[in-house]
Amino acid sequence: MKLETVLHQMLGVEEPWQVLKVRDDLGRQQIDIWLGKSSGRGWFFGRSSTDEGPEQVWRHVNIGDCRCVIHAAVPQEESAPSWCGEPGLPFTHGLSRLIATMMRDGIRLQTICDLLDVPVADLWKFKHTLDSGKAGLSGVMPVPTGSMTVDSRVPQPDDPVWARLLDGSAQIDIKLLSLKLFLSKLREQMRVITDSEVRGMKGYELQRYFLRYETALSHELAQLERLR
Repeated sequence: MKLETVLHQMLGVEEPWQVLKVRDDLGRQQIDIWLGKSSGRGWFFGRSSTDEGPEQVWRHVNIGDCRCVIHAAVPQEESAPSWCGEPGLPFTHGLSRLIATMMRDGIRLQTICDLLDVPVADLWKFKHTLDSGKAGLSGVMPVPTGSMTVDSRVPQPDDPVWARLLDGSAQIDIKLLSLKLFLSKLREQMRVITDSEVRGMKGYELQRYFLRYETALSHELAQLERLR
């Protein structure tokens, strides 16, 4: 099987998109892949004759132990495949969903950088665009399992009570100062976030906070039980 055929399957590349060029620099543990469209009239200096707009570069999900970097010119009006990303953002949609899932599951940003070999500056840029409502997430992210013990009083991550707390439609008396500050920050972010998946992530962040400090939040948890 040819390398291009394998990459088509791994990346989910479909016609009319094609793998144009691959640079495998094992010395840097990085694979660069150029994608473009074929018009049936051949290629021109490594690019198709129907490419539109400037070439953009995104980090994609790693291939084995190697970083995967995608180069492509994708017209903005086209539906976005998982191997491309938004203009100005560092990651493809596929890697963005993976990182967002890890963030939602409570994995620290530095750990994400170490596991995926992504620059911390790119990760902070991505997080900022989510928190400020400037970017969204497409597709369905898997619901994490095993995040709470059987006897926990904390509601499940997808319980509607978290959304009510975040949008202010439900109010509780809060004694723990750090929770007041954290909830205030999340509510400020929710005012500008319109993407439903990113809003759902904020609910997971709040639920995870309650899990972490459950023993100190008996007063607040008793109120949550009455709200449900």
